[in-house]
Amino acid sequence: MKNMFLWFLLFNTTVSAQTYMAKANSGGDQTSVLQAAFKDAAVNTVLINSSDIIINGTLNIPEGKMFRFENGFKLKGKGIINGGNYDVGYQQQIFDTSLTVNPRSVNQYFSVKWYGAKGVNTDDYDAIQKSINTCIRNNIRVLYVPAGRYKISQPLIIRDADNSKAGNQRNFCTLEILGESSFWDSNMGSEIVTSFNNAFAIGIQNGKGCKIRKLKITGLFLPPSSRNSQEFYNMPFEKFKDGKCRDSRYSPYAGIVIDPFTNLPSNPLPPDGGYPTLLDYYGKASKLQTQSGSTGTELEELSISGFVVGICSSPNGQTRNAEITIINKVQFANCKLCISGGQDQEKGNRISNIYCWGGTHTVFGTDLYGGARMAGNWNIDHVNIAGGVVRFIYNDQHGYFPTYISNVFAESLGSFGIFNSQLACEVSDCSFDFAYKSQAGPQTLLTAYGNNVVFRSCNFRYYGSTDSLMMKGNCVFDHCYFSGPVIGR
Repeated sequence: MKNMFLWFLLFNTTVSAQTYMAKANSGGDQTSVLQAAFKDAAVNTVLINSSDIIINGTLNIPEGKMFRFENGFKLKGKGIINGGNYDVGYQQQIFDTSLTVNPRSVNQYFSVKWYGAKGVNTDDYDAIQKSINTCIRNNIRVLYVPAGRYKISQPLIIRDADNSKAGNQRNFCTLEILGESSFWDSNMGSEIVTSFNNAFAIGIQNGKGCKIRKLKITGLFLPPSSRNSQEFYNMPFEKFKDGKCRDSRYSPYAGIVIDPFTNLPSNPLPPDGGYPTLLDYYGKASKLQTQSGSTGTELEELSISGFVVGICSSPNGQTRNAEITIINKVQFANCKLCISGGQDQEKGNRISNIYCWGGTHTVFGTDLYGGARMAGNWNIDHVNIAGGVVRFIYNDQHGYFPTYISNVFAESLGSFGIFNSQLACEVSDCSFDFAYKSQAGPQTLLTAYGNNVVFRSCNFRYYGSTDSLMMKGNCVFDHCYFSGPVIGR
């Protein structure tokens, strides 16, 4: 007691006299006590240094007043806290998930740990989703995910649908989720791990300038095992499955999905029924009169592995837009399809600095998930592929919008894939080294139909071999190198 008394005296001589220290009250509701403290003109800050502070009512904090928390102490209860500036570290829990909090401001970021996310391989879904909803509702632009391994039992959804503030429903949202990983992650950063196999890890619905950065996202998909490399390289796309993870055209198991749901109540569910655990999310954007989708999504410095689709754009078959998407510095592994385009209004989208090093069927594809026979406008540059990849691309564009590809370096690639277009498209400054016939068998290395499809300054080869190269189509080759005779054209 003597030491506690001395600490109390020391504390009160070093803090401002305008700080109110909340006191425990045998588990009773302290909403009214804290409300009186915040209304006191002499009090600027309320300090929480007890773990028994319960808020069951509505606490309204005047402008300019601050909450401070000592490490290890938090607020409990089922009440609502409106306003307040929060001075607290990013590694501590300060709220139970039963509380609804509407901060006026935070120190820079809102941390997922404030609602109790542990990051130690326990289920952190409730804490992270509560943090997402809080940030969107209160226009807090950055949600911080400190280093740790965060398991989630349900998909995380970024959308403007938590409408506890009257008149707040806009149907568009802006949020950045920021971790501590890199696309060369060494298991030392921030990782989101799914414990389910029938939905997506993170979904963005009607986002405007949403960002997901510096995360590792890990799923349960396992590439199909094969008895030999020839069986792997000749496996059709539709058979590249593990028999467990959901592989459905309008609702695949995915790392990140842009616009997974439809907007209008009048629209039926997708032909495949939609994501089975998320049916209540379809057709709920009540203030939108069109199927407008996301704009300006940025996905950067990510490591994505173990999904049917790594990044899936517009799979629902109805929404449009998903435009001006930037995918940069992303490493993929063990995905059936790394990046999927889902409809023709995906314009001005850019993929750059991506890496795929194994266990993958196709790196980029359109008309595989989402709307049928539609392709948007994508610019793809600086891609590195190193073995264990069946094909680079499937892009049957018809007459929709052009795709441009440059600076792809591929080793031990099964085939370039299929690239058909009525429009002027170009593949330039690329080097494709194909898996030897002893590994992959005789492959059709490239299929490209369209007189306006041009391959410029590209290299096609079996490294160190002069074996013939099988190619189909009527595309144009300009200043290209072939390691052996081209047959089939």
